[in-house]
Parts: sequence; C-alpha cells; structure tokens
Amino acid sequence: MSKRLAKFKSKYMSVLVQLKNELLQKYPDKADRINYIIDILMHKLYALKSHAVPDYLHTVYLTCKEFTELCTLIPSEKDVDELLKND
Repeated sequence: MSKRLAKFKSKYMSVLVQLKNELLQKYPDKADRINYIIDILMHKLYALKSHAVPDYLHTVYLTCKEFTELCTLIPSEKDVDELLKND
C-alpha cells in the first residue's frame, strides 16, 4: 500500500469514527441504521485500493442522502488527485 493511500484511509477512518459518535448522539433512535452505514463505509475504507476510489465516492454520496453529515467524508478534488497521482 502506498503512503498516500494509507494516509488517506487513516484520515477518513478517523473522521468516520468522529461522525459515528456525533450521529449517534444526534439521532439515538436511528442507532441501528447509523451503525450499519458506518460499518459499510469503514469496510470500504479499510479495503480501499486506488482503482476503487470511484466506488467509495459513490457510496459516500448515497449515504449523504440519508445523513448529510456524512458528506464530510467526500474528499476534496485535491485529495483525490494526490491519492491517484502516479497511479
């Protein structure tokens, strides 16, 4: 795994954990759904390879429709360019 990919994964996994806590506090009645979505996103990040970045982005986009707070997981264009550089 490249250093860029490891850094990307670590950064967004950390954000994801923070978002999980925020969402569970804000929507305690939706805890099962939040845990399910967070587990999916965490797995996608853990297994992420550079060729699967579009799939990850699409998944985050879809989850944003349910919890807009998850939109913070969409990396900037600069982050994506840096991740895919020399790939």
